[in-house]
Amino acid sequence: MRKVSCSLCAACELTLITRKLRFDKAADVYACRSCGLTFLDQQSFAFPDDFYQKQYHQTYITHIEPDALNPPAYYEKMKLAVRPWSDKFRQMLTGNEVVLDIGCSTGHFMDLVKNKTHKIYGYELNQKEVAFCRDVLGLEVSDRPLEQRFKEKTFDYIVMIYVLEHIAEPKNFLLFVKKFLKPSGKLVILIPNAQDALLNLFDIPEYRNFYYCIEHLFYYTPATVKLLFDAVGLNGRIEVLQEYPLTNHLNWAYRRKPSDTLISRKGLPDVVLSKMADNEGWGRLWSSFNEQYKQFLKNNNYGDRIWCVFSKEV
Repeated sequence: MRKVSCSLCAACELTLITRKLRFDKAADVYACRSCGLTFLDQQSFAFPDDFYQKQYHQTYITHIEPDALNPPAYYEKMKLAVRPWSDKFRQMLTGNEVVLDIGCSTGHFMDLVKNKTHKIYGYELNQKEVAFCRDVLGLEVSDRPLEQRFKEKTFDYIVMIYVLEHIAEPKNFLLFVKKFLKPSGKLVILIPNAQDALLNLFDIPEYRNFYYCIEHLFYYTPATVKLLFDAVGLNGRIEVLQEYPLTNHLNWAYRRKPSDTLISRKGLPDVVLSKMADNEGWGRLWSSFNEQYKQFLKNNNYGDRIWCVFSKEV
């Protein structure tokens, strides 16, 4: 019988969490009893080599995001969705930096930060999105391997927004990517947090089956992502944040299914108010609810996002 081990700490003491994945897919999901990493056993399912080039948007992500097949529409929607992260990154920039966005999709993040950089480049596997970035937005995006495009020690920042969880061999990947950082350069990474409240605070089987998916090979926590970066000689700061509002969690608690990309991030309930309602007061009330709820989740380690800023060890 094949023995499965943790790719982070090499331990073999694992707990099988589930075999059910999103959209009726199947794979073995394990949690390491030694370091705590949760991961998909990559030998327990078939992952096509051209998945991101030809299948991710075309046949998979469209189940929850139909606009993914239409780059202009997807770009407009995702610009709104990633704005909290682009605003956060812009605060780190002076205007003199050379930046690389790995997994840039339709260039929505790049477009939001480009005027605060000296130069920004993108790397993307999906040909349709590469063409949109280049031909419509005028961004320097390509699917060519990084080593064919850039010299080592080129970038002040390398950004990966929701990318690391897709990487099959994260240690080797990070060791490769960090070669392109300047000595003082930083790696900025945003990933889902496996301590997400919908998975750990609430008992919602439908969310559990939705959360684990074939394209997310690893499910990190602040502790396990620190172990990963320690292993490749990077150190820095890890911040747990809460992106989704209370209304999204109520949707899962009562409707037991996902909602649209933008609706899920909307802080107001999806209800119709009367013509005489105090819309501004209603908005302030829910804004207050969301602030208190997000703070509660962060204080109790249930935030849904991990924001990492790492640099090379000196």
